[in-house]
Amino acid sequence: MAYIVRRKATYYLNLRLPKHLDPKRSTFRFCLHVTDRKQALCLASTLTLKITDHLAQSPLEYACTHLKSLCRTWLQKDESGSSEQPVTTPTRALNEFANEQPLSELAEAYIKEGKRGGSWREGNIQEVERCLRDFFELMGDHKPSAFTSTEARAFKALLSRCPQYFGLRPEFAGKSLRQVIASGIEYAPISTVTVNNRLRKVSAFFNWCLQNQYIAQNPLKGMKAMVATSAKEARLSFSSSDITALLDVESLRKESIKHPWRLWLVILGRATGARIEELCQLYTDDIVTVQGVACIRIAATHQEQKLKNLSSQRLVPIHPEVIHLGFLEYVQRMNINGPSRVFPELTARRGQLGHAPSKWFGKYRHKRGVIDPRKVFHSFRHTFIDELREAGIQDSLVKRLVGHEAGSVTFGIYGSREPIKAMVQAVSTLTVGIQIKEDSL
Repeated sequence: MAYIVRRKATYYLNLRLPKHLDPKRSTFRFCLHVTDRKQALCLASTLTLKITDHLAQSPLEYACTHLKSLCRTWLQKDESGSSEQPVTTPTRALNEFANEQPLSELAEAYIKEGKRGGSWREGNIQEVERCLRDFFELMGDHKPSAFTSTEARAFKALLSRCPQYFGLRPEFAGKSLRQVIASGIEYAPISTVTVNNRLRKVSAFFNWCLQNQYIAQNPLKGMKAMVATSAKEARLSFSSSDITALLDVESLRKESIKHPWRLWLVILGRATGARIEELCQLYTDDIVTVQGVACIRIAATHQEQKLKNLSSQRLVPIHPEVIHLGFLEYVQRMNINGPSRVFPELTARRGQLGHAPSKWFGKYRHKRGVIDPRKVFHSFRHTFIDELREAGIQDSLVKRLVGHEAGSVTFGIYGSREPIKAMVQAVSTLTVGIQIKEDSL
């Protein structure tokens, strides 16, 4: 939403500038020459978008006097009815534009339809709602035909300046995203990967608008920020010294006095290569014996369990070191009154049980001296895969163990029976590296 102030009866655009733009002024003010608040908000929103886009494209040209000249030119163009849309862009009749629903109403319809369809997971619903809420906070509400490629570029530019952990940082309490961005204060912005994730979710909304014929084209189609490294390169495997530091059971026991999952999630992450959410949502009846072998079953057998994809369903033999540490006895205690969650203390946030464990693990690894930001809980998965391949395990078997889709027709379609003995041998090649004194078992 654009910010306006009123002097006597006239409204002005009042926009805070980043500190580096003008050492003498922190605020840009421009007379809108209107006395109606709604009209002022509309004009201010339009000018704010154009200013943001101009600053993003021309970072060395923004004296306040120059901006005022540009604003007068933009307003004159709007009054004369000129359009920034290319002549080749499909458009509807002007009288139809006048009856358009605003994008905020369409967003409500989009979310309702997504919930009714049942294809969105709870965490996905919350993420879509948050992305669209931030979109309207940054851009204001528009008629669908008024949101053009110019506004789309401005949205991308603003997204890249959004702060990390906006809702959790105390210094941002009571401030809107626009206020923080316009304040000129220094903060760590969200990553390029996060920018692109949010662009995709908002673009999906515009695709829905296109499919339902509310717009003639998706202005966000194909728009993304350039990423320096791939998602795979952003995460590293753990080194042997990292594993030694992280799997010190004495340290983990101290961490897990109140929360037993702190011990077992680290151990299981190392010994199974499973995703953190797959481990957090385990039930006691997911610990099964198959062909005489204790295994963890990764599946969606309970209503709240979700899988990333169909190939994620699998069996993983439990490593002897994990059994020796007492995991099966722990599961039995959790199962005393019948099947229940293995880690019942965990509560979902945005539909994800792994939210709190991920935050805790980040602090824990720092305490243990693993400070590289590319080494996260998911690094256990990379380490598991790397070590199996280094041990000469067949790639098809590695994919079975970690829930990756098999590229081979032979193993993907015809190999339906789980090769338990081969998987046991594969898992046994790993040295989990649990550091524990025998007398503390």
